[in-house]
Amino acid sequence: MSPKDGKYTRLTRLAMRVLKVIHVALVFFLTIAALPGTALSSGLVVLYPEVDRPYDKIYQDIISGIEEASEDNVNTLAIAPKESLASYRSTLNNFDPDNVIALGARSMTLMRELNLELNQPLPVVVGAVTDQNMTVSGISMVPDTRLIIDKLILLYSGVRNIHLVINTENRPELIKQADDYTKTKNLGFIVHHASTVQQAAGEYKKLLANIQEHDAIWLIYDKTINDSSLLSEILETAWKKKVAVFSSNPTHVKRGALFSIYPNNKKLGISLANLAKDSKNSSGDPKTLSPLRDVYTIVNDRTRRHLGISFSGTQRSEIDSIL
Repeated sequence: MSPKDGKYTRLTRLAMRVLKVIHVALVFFLTIAALPGTALSSGLVVLYPEVDRPYDKIYQDIISGIEEASEDNVNTLAIAPKESLASYRSTLNNFDPDNVIALGARSMTLMRELNLELNQPLPVVVGAVTDQNMTVSGISMVPDTRLIIDKLILLYSGVRNIHLVINTENRPELIKQADDYTKTKNLGFIVHHASTVQQAAGEYKKLLANIQEHDAIWLIYDKTINDSSLLSEILETAWKKKVAVFSSNPTHVKRGALFSIYPNNKKLGISLANLAKDSKNSSGDPKTLSPLRDVYTIVNDRTRRHLGISFSGTQRSEIDSIL
């Protein structure tokens, strides 16, 4: 046998040994994985509700941000309305996560029920919820009051007073935060109470009759007083009197409001991932549901020009979209 053939034979034997080791290791790991109760360890599980299009895009964008920012392996679990608690318990046990992000009220409720059964409850961070009165760690979908007021000041520096028609019994925390914050900015904050659509119509009628240029109207969602016909009247009169209208609903901008803010869902996901990372090391800290600060800003350019507003480079950098 030639030296060349001998070298080939040695290499072949070495390759066979390596393949044998790999085979044994593969059989071992497959056997372990098949054993009852064996967990597929995952650092983070994201629960989200199963919803129809186009609403599912909200959760997919949030999850995209979580996956981008998380240092852990991320598994997702859709929550179907009729699935049993036992099914989710089994899946979660197999994932064996270090912590959980629960998107939406349904996911949050499910995790509360599952954690009651665990000897050591999992840390949970909550996102994509609207109820502010919850003792949980997370970020809500309700925009930060200070943020939207800062946006108004940035985009309309000549503003002097902010008017808000609202059922004061429904949002006392928001009203107090806005009142305290506008004082620090030397702005007037005038609240007009209305508990029905009829009362709201009366308050808006008085407000629109007396409102002055450089005043602004803040439209906020309030299920007891919202009415589409009122919106048309508010925007038409505000245009005539050169009064700024702003809100957290981008459809209002299409109809003539100066600007609106709305969630940047991918950035929200990044913030939730960072919060989940911190929660693993701060289990004893007070649980706080923070307001939303990850937002897009959309501006109506025709209304901007009508109000005589010119944007600097700094102002323009704060705007994500102009209609």
